[in-house]
Amino acid sequence: MNEILSATGQGQTVSETVYRSLKMDILSGVIPSGSALLTRDLLARYDCGISPLREALARLVGEQFLEATSHRGVKVPQPSISDVEDVYRIRIALEREALALALTHGDDEWEGEIIATCHRMEKATLPDHVADQPTSIIEWEIRHRAFHHSLIKAAPSPRLLKLIDQMVDQTERYRALRLTGMDRAKIQGDVAAEHRKLMELVLARDPASLDFLSQHLDRTRVAVISILSER
Repeated sequence: MNEILSATGQGQTVSETVYRSLKMDILSGVIPSGSALLTRDLLARYDCGISPLREALARLVGEQFLEATSHRGVKVPQPSISDVEDVYRIRIALEREALALALTHGDDEWEGEIIATCHRMEKATLPDHVADQPTSIIEWEIRHRAFHHSLIKAAPSPRLLKLIDQMVDQTERYRALRLTGMDRAKIQGDVAAEHRKLMELVLARDPASLDFLSQHLDRTRVAVISILSER
């Protein structure tokens, strides 16, 4: 009985590891949009068995990071302007509401985490040209996401925060398109200054931070749509 439970637990761990690794590869653009994923390649890439791979793929299809094909395979969806509009519209509405709650309920610990995550994001190491080393942006993205989460973390609504986390996942794969077109100076200059301004408004409990956050997120939406339109 113990052996069965141990095997089950191990299987769940492998499935979760494959899920997270594959999801990160999709979000970072390591696996490009439109790519058809072959089972034999995935088994070798993630060094796993067929059962945990199938579980991971099923989760990613359910979360719309992958789509099933007519030949029982899966592929990474092609980006579309309509989807960009949809996911950013939802994310902006939800994140704005969460920030409004956080401004009311946030305490000293909340403020300290905002300052710390902003500092860590600014200290992330980046190459001169992100397009030359797309995987190098992953650490910056992790720190960037932590900063945005810290802004709304004090909102007393676990369901709202969970929904936002799901929408951030959906927007991350589009943000990668914008970031690969930037250089280090742009990210550490204009982008960093914008985040610092957002931090200052939030720490001051300034209601203007709500509009600033909406505009901040919408600028990425506009930039991504411009890239997709040129393609």
